[in-house]
Amino acid sequence: MRGLLELIKCEFWKLKRKKFIPLVILSAFLFPIPITFIMITPRSLARYADKAQLFDGLFNMVMGYGVIFLLPCVIGVIAAMLFFMERDNETFKNLRTIPVTSTQMIVAKIIVLFAFGIIFCLASMIASVICGSFAMEIQGLGYKLFVAIELGIFITAATLPLIVCVVFFSKTYIFSILLCVFYSVLSLTVETLFETLPTWVCWLMPVPLTTLWGAGDMTKHGFSLNLAFIETKIPSTLQAAFILGIMAILSVALIDRLYKKRGE
Repeated sequence: MRGLLELIKCEFWKLKRKKFIPLVILSAFLFPIPITFIMITPRSLARYADKAQLFDGLFNMVMGYGVIFLLPCVIGVIAAMLFFMERDNETFKNLRTIPVTSTQMIVAKIIVLFAFGIIFCLASMIASVICGSFAMEIQGLGYKLFVAIELGIFITAATLPLIVCVVFFSKTYIFSILLCVFYSVLSLTVETLFETLPTWVCWLMPVPLTTLWGAGDMTKHGFSLNLAFIETKIPSTLQAAFILGIMAILSVALIDRLYKKRGE
């Protein structure tokens, strides 16, 4: 366990040297700021009964659209950096001389990805609170903090199949970014078709599955969302966690296999 913690610290240090951590936090403000301006327009204000509901609407828009679209791209870019460093620095052979297995290295990198997923969602929540405090009534922060952490974990797990593709192709950073954007756009396209697609298709796509779960969970906690047309497709927390857990385990196993082959 101590060895794994040291590996995790090492992976964080690699990213810290590239000054990527502040960039991730700053990117969390990309959506809250413009969405806030949209929410306080007269047309948007008319849709909400009070300023508390208005803040709920802002939080839902940021988490349900901004984070869902941007976080897979952020996680994909971080993964490319973590998994390409040994290739770019030609240090695969050196890794054989230290008492660390490739599986341990993979687990450390995956844990770092989950940590960044949580950091990004918490930063997005804080950005929403800061932006919303100028024109809205801030409430329900306990639940919003909890769901931000859950979304960070779920969306990162939902992005692991993308990481398999990033590791498999092992191309340039530009190619990896394009792959991430394609994955996010594909997920958003599926989300626009929730009403027409069968439930199994919606649940087979990990990011749309997370979107469905998030919308249903927020509605249970008092958010005013119109989900009548997708009510039967919303998974429970247990169902979403189980499906994403299976996908995550399979993805990590594939990443481990690909990583081992690259080091041979």
